Amino acid sequence: MTKEEFVKEMAEAIMVSPEELGPKVELSKFEAWDSTSVLQLIAVLEDAGIVIDPNKIPDCKTVQDVLDLAGLK
Repeated sequence: MTKEEFVKEMAEAIMVSPEELGPKVELSKFEAWDSTSVLQLIAVLEDAGIVIDPNKIPDCKTVQDVLDLAGLK
């Protein structure tokens, strides 16, 4: 999975356009950034063969933090 593909999936999960998800964008800005969207993203990553520690997601403050956690640079 490419970074662009992941950002598109992330945008769908939190119901925004991919253009709104720049690397420095704060996730707390989005009302739909909640436990359900986090679970959707974990499922997307697992489908792509990327395993992350779900306990580290609450530490992610920006889009780039999530990309780094997923190893997508």
